[in-house]
Amino acid sequence: MPPPIELSSTEQAADTPSPSPAGTAREPIPVDPGLPLVGNLLQIKPGALGQHLLARSRHHDGIFELNFAGRRVPFVTSVALASEVCDATRFRKYIGPPLSYLRGMAGDGLFTAHSDEANWGKAHRILMPAFSQRAMKGYFDVMLRVANRLVDKWDRQGPDADIAVADDMTRLTLDTIALSGFGYDFESFARADLHPFIEAMVGALEEAMGKLTRFALQDRFMHAAHRKFDEDTRFMRDLVDDVIRRRRADGAAGPGHGTKNDLLGLMLEARDPDTDQRLDDENIRNQVITFLIAGHETTSGLLTFALYELLRNPGVMAQAYAEVDAVLPGDAAPIYADLARLPVLDRVLKETLRLWPTAPAFAVAPFEDTLLGGRYLIRKDRRMSVVLTALHRDPKVWADPERFDIDRFLPEREAQLPRHAYMPFGNGERACIGRQFALTEAKLALALMLRNFQFTDAHDYQFRIKETLTIKPDGLTVRARRRRPHERIAAAQATATTQAVQAGPEVLGGGRPLAVLCGSSLGTARELAEQVHAGAVAAGFDATLRDLDEVADALPATGLAVIIAATYNGRAPDSARRFEALLDSGAASGYRAQGLRVAVLGCGNSQWPTYQAFPRRVYDFFTQAGATPLLPRGEADGNGDFDQAAERWLALLWQALQAGDGADGPAHGTPAIRVQVKDVAEIRASTLPANTQGFTVLANAELVNDPTGLWDFAREAPRTSTRDIRLRLPEGVRYATGDHLAVYPQNQPEIVTALCERIDIDPDAIVTLSAPGGTARGLPLGEALSARQLLTHFVELQDVVSRQTLRLLSQHSRCPVTRQALQQLASDEAETGYAAQVASRRLGLADVLDRFPAIELDLAGLLACAVPMRPRFYSIASSPLVSPDVATITVGMVWSPALSGRGLFRGVASTWLQGLAPGAMVAGTIRTPNPAFAPAADPATPMILIGPGTGIAPFRGFLEERAAQQAAGQAVAPVQLYYGCRHPLHDWLYRDDVERWRAQGVAQLHLACSVVDGEPRYVQDLLWQRRADVWTRLGEGAIVYVCGDGRHMAPAVRQVLLQIGAEQGGMTPEAASDWLAELVSTGRYRQDVFN
Repeated sequence: MPPPIELSSTEQAADTPSPSPAGTAREPIPVDPGLPLVGNLLQIKPGALGQHLLARSRHHDGIFELNFAGRRVPFVTSVALASEVCDATRFRKYIGPPLSYLRGMAGDGLFTAHSDEANWGKAHRILMPAFSQRAMKGYFDVMLRVANRLVDKWDRQGPDADIAVADDMTRLTLDTIALSGFGYDFESFARADLHPFIEAMVGALEEAMGKLTRFALQDRFMHAAHRKFDEDTRFMRDLVDDVIRRRRADGAAGPGHGTKNDLLGLMLEARDPDTDQRLDDENIRNQVITFLIAGHETTSGLLTFALYELLRNPGVMAQAYAEVDAVLPGDAAPIYADLARLPVLDRVLKETLRLWPTAPAFAVAPFEDTLLGGRYLIRKDRRMSVVLTALHRDPKVWADPERFDIDRFLPEREAQLPRHAYMPFGNGERACIGRQFALTEAKLALALMLRNFQFTDAHDYQFRIKETLTIKPDGLTVRARRRRPHERIAAAQATATTQAVQAGPEVLGGGRPLAVLCGSSLGTARELAEQVHAGAVAAGFDATLRDLDEVADALPATGLAVIIAATYNGRAPDSARRFEALLDSGAASGYRAQGLRVAVLGCGNSQWPTYQAFPRRVYDFFTQAGATPLLPRGEADGNGDFDQAAERWLALLWQALQAGDGADGPAHGTPAIRVQVKDVAEIRASTLPANTQGFTVLANAELVNDPTGLWDFAREAPRTSTRDIRLRLPEGVRYATGDHLAVYPQNQPEIVTALCERIDIDPDAIVTLSAPGGTARGLPLGEALSARQLLTHFVELQDVVSRQTLRLLSQHSRCPVTRQALQQLASDEAETGYAAQVASRRLGLADVLDRFPAIELDLAGLLACAVPMRPRFYSIASSPLVSPDVATITVGMVWSPALSGRGLFRGVASTWLQGLAPGAMVAGTIRTPNPAFAPAADPATPMILIGPGTGIAPFRGFLEERAAQQAAGQAVAPVQLYYGCRHPLHDWLYRDDVERWRAQGVAQLHLACSVVDGEPRYVQDLLWQRRADVWTRLGEGAIVYVCGDGRHMAPAVRQVLLQIGAEQGGMTPEAASDWLAELVSTGRYRQDVFN
């Protein structure tokens, strides 16, 4: 847990010059003006040092100094300079005040120990397995139990109680770390006041911070404060000694944890893998105090800040509610795997930690004299503090840095952040060891809070910060009302389950040598490696299991190698450091491995910026040395479904090992097994039209901005997510402006899993289809696929069921009531038949199966009811004159309460496309609309483009083409663009492009805004307002193009044009209708609309 400020006796005196080495350029670090003797000390409000640093950082460019009564302290606030001080070859972690003051309380615990102290390395190595991915799953039940205590308390208090948020978050996080880490229950929710441990801790932290702003002489006379610090320390130590005594007496893990491998169990029992020593009793006490403080104080602050930001940002709160309702419907107990399905909450927590890193600074010092930024001389061992609250607001990296914007952490945007732009848990090997624990606990708690309660700020809270060693909102109170069933919008969703994948008897090793190599720190990679080794031995391989370090001096050059490795802060894990040193030194540059076949699986957590760094380096090293990959490099992500990813990769591994090759055939005369491996994309392609090819995603960006504060959402809901997706065309494929891209999407994993559970088939079961006539439209006959792959790629699962399907389903039930009800739904009865009960409610197959549990359906029956996956058509929003090899599509997220009443409806294609990362493949084909929807061939022909919302997509291509033609010197008629949105700061799509083209004279813009008072609400209103100009343009030969909603907008535009013809042209209604029909027949009125 990095401290906010660290001062020490090694700080440079304010009046001491710092001579530069000969020949070294140097600039003085900017210093805030202060007073004689006291420097800047009196400018800092008591208890507000961190806030003062943030405020002063806005007046400096990345670095400044404050003078604390004669000691100058440098503070780093820019990403550029922070990247330098985080270089572990130049700078080290520095322990100074106030953290060093806490050594009197926590001794050489992990966060107060110096890096060169033996106990730091020993404890770090012993305790790391307690924070592995598998350990998090072990802690989950305890986390859930404590979070339910919070929910129960708020229920008991009722909707009119004022909840002191920070206090209850403290109760939650203290009980969680104590129970899961040490088997000790503080029972904080059974107390009206906070536990005395909290009072003692807060008192000690406040005293440590108070010392910073005192004169040395003044501090000598603070006898009462010193006495209170000693009393608080003694109380905490006595309590911890009691916890340890109870554990020793029990001889087991104690309540709340069923294994000795919790934190306290490891401290008491485990030996350091390097020294074979155990922790001594005094260090165990120091570690327990450290984790009781650090394990709850920062997380409670995070949750308090998160709730504060959600209350201030109702648009984000709505997203969070929708996600929680979808993933945690009803009152079913959440499971660990559910946490991986909460990306919005992930982003809420990350953005909260950006603005309010609860441990808001850490300190470093250089090993030698060094120049920072090529300008500022920093002497050896001089402490510098990195101010995270300022770093996370560096305007050179973070646009509009004070705004709470969770989309900063969309995967594609987060991947573009500089490495050291975001460090809420510190940096390097001294980064917070409990990061994964904290985020797991916080996400679960926040999810349960949102699932159960609606929150209000009844007292118009005025934001202020309380600073100890950490920060949190001071005095925040809320009221929590139980959410009513109708306020939840999500349907129940099944959770996928997986089974361990073992080497089956069909995998024949035949005595072939196989090296299983491991790089692990926390033990997770080691467990997987042991699983592979055991399976390989059982299958007849001559298998060995070794750490990567053990083969650093004798790298394998032939045979088979399976490597499973993790990453630790971007570097090698503990058992692969010698191997990494080999790579760093270049000593292995002559290594050749043309005879080696290799497979690599990387373990990690994508919440860390260095995710997969070391496994990727291992894979590249071996393949660049000539090794042949057995299969693509795998990734098991602790921030997702780790077990499922690992097991799927292991299944592919056994398949690849089963295939073997001729040279490595089984020994002892065992017949070689030959396997033809086909990717599901290859199988799918065989069922699609011949011109379908793979388009590569280049970028996937959000177009909609946060609407918070722009209007009252009761008037009109904000637009859902809308994506700008750029795709590289396959070789030889071309498109024309106005063409469509037909996309074959994939079904949502949760729907597939739920259906597999409903028809009682393992999603990973391998099936092969056959048909009596040898054909089945859109299905892959004779191919081995999992049930999951079959239902994901080949059939529609969300289409409205047909009458024929309802009749077919009635034949799959032995219940006469069910059969009669299904036949009634298929009838033409006005109120009880198909139109009213099925079509209007858009009942899908899953809806019907849920509604009628007596339907007995297997996979064959389900496939008979489903239709083949059909393409979705998207207007291409670019012009080949500008990007001949890249096509852009505009994808609006279809996301609304389901008409069936079953929670939230998510469109098949938009949901799938929204989540695609760069590099993903999209099966599709270019299609020219019939009739054509293309810009006039002669650029001098005027055009009127009418396209609100995503209807702007083809018109972006039109305008891009006209701009290119104008730039090439052609005469271009100005284009009239009628565009509609809710609010120009929220969902004016492609605004920058349109304003650029308007400035160039390519387009004349007319804007309708449905939630802005005093402006036309819709494009049809805008057309009528400008009817004289529209009539003039039509008289000049303009072509009218309409794109977008065909149910409401397009008919309204047509009606307005008829009215314009009647008024401006003096026509009768019949003549106006004939006039418009002539425009259509001559190609001067064209539509590309959707329902």
